[in-house]
Amino acid sequence: MEPFRYREDAEVPYFSLDPWEKAFPNLVAGMSARRASSDLFLHNYALHVGDDPERVRMNRQKLVERLGMSFSSWTCGEQVHGADIAEVTPDERGRGRDSLETALPSVDGLLTDVEDILLTSFYADCVPLLFYCPDSGIIGMAHAGWRGTVGSIGPQMVERMVRRGARRENILAAIAPSIGGCCYEVDEHVVDPLRRTLSDLNGVIRPSPAGKWMLDLKSANRKLLLKAGIREENILATGWCTSCHREYFYSHRRDQGRTGRMVAWIGIRKGR
Repeated sequence: MEPFRYREDAEVPYFSLDPWEKAFPNLVAGMSARRASSDLFLHNYALHVGDDPERVRMNRQKLVERLGMSFSSWTCGEQVHGADIAEVTPDERGRGRDSLETALPSVDGLLTDVEDILLTSFYADCVPLLFYCPDSGIIGMAHAGWRGTVGSIGPQMVERMVRRGARRENILAAIAPSIGGCCYEVDEHVVDPLRRTLSDLNGVIRPSPAGKWMLDLKSANRKLLLKAGIREENILATGWCTSCHREYFYSHRRDQGRTGRMVAWIGIRKGR
């Protein structure tokens, strides 16, 4: 069953991670959607793509209000397609909310155990990885493009959560919508380093008609999470491909770089 459910909303279309939100009513987790439009940035949440910054801030504010959280909770990092992770304390709450300059520098992963902090990151094909450990209250968000996948950002997040007190066997992970193996063609420049990270590429790559490789990043990250000790039953994975479904998603590859960004998020509402 598809874990990410589309929510039609007049101003804020999005996908909710229903199994987690139903099991943990204080938790919000999901990913934004778009509507196909001549306006490239109609539902854009990123400040770095050429959109009007004030409209981006308004989009963010509408989203957090829809989620039942405060706008001051919105927190994000400066994504650099790496594998570094930062812990968000109350002092870092709100970093990156209003400007690129205030985002947590040079990180692609965030974690916290503090209520009313909404961890966010931005996507137009890369893989969003969401993490939650119910017994410790630790949440995490990781941006896994091919470089982050090769850098094992998912397993690194697991280890950081364990060091912070999470029990490995209780950590939940979700793989949100991203480009699928149906649409993501790469060459040896990508596949060679991936082989060094993940020896078993069965179901992860297949030859393309052009003599290259079709890469399923979602499957690669699932295998890495299993290697990191996450239980198979604790991993939810989407079937949505951002490139295939123009009506719902931005896609950097499909749209040849001129596109907005979805946002993925996870947070715990205060006082619930």
